[in-house]
Amino acid sequence: MKKNLSVALLLLGIIVTQSCSPVKVVTDTREGTDFSDFKTFKVVHFVNEDDQKAQKFRINSMNRDRIKDAITSQAEARGMKLVDSDADVLIFWATDIDMEKSYSSNTSYAGGSYWGYRGSYYYGGGPAYTTTTENRYYIGKLSIAVAQPEDKQMLWLSHGTKELTGDASKAPETIKLIVGKIMEQFPIGQLPE
Repeated sequence: MKKNLSVALLLLGIIVTQSCSPVKVVTDTREGTDFSDFKTFKVVHFVNEDDQKAQKFRINSMNRDRIKDAITSQAEARGMKLVDSDADVLIFWATDIDMEKSYSSNTSYAGGSYWGYRGSYYYGGGPAYTTTTENRYYIGKLSIAVAQPEDKQMLWLSHGTKELTGDASKAPETIKLIVGKIMEQFPIGQLPE
């Protein structure tokens, strides 16, 4: 009975981990920065000039608003205040998409062993066929940075990456998930308990 329960729990764990693609977060902070004085912020969508000319990494206005709202909500929950001008810090955000490939191969053999005349055992050789499949998948990246308004010097930077499913109906919850995971590392304020 214990063995069956252990196997069932193991299978359940595998199914749960396979069904949701995790968000991977990488963070960097400028050493010696005192974040305790920052009380106000402004959210800014950052697109570099080359990408803008090529109209690369365009994001629709609904998702742009969702990202801005999620960042604003997370910062305000930590005691900060959104302002239009004279902010203590700027919170920049940008998106990126990378296509990655993986390959899988399957080999099948023709021919093989058989029983022959008077019970003798024979092995017959035969051709082998290998099929290789290329799988393409897309990794979405959201970067959030805290910078000084005067000189745009970056004080904190974090990237969250997640495999994209292509299901537009999940965009609101996916954006909240990624922003939430990134903002767990946010150096300003703390979430109330």
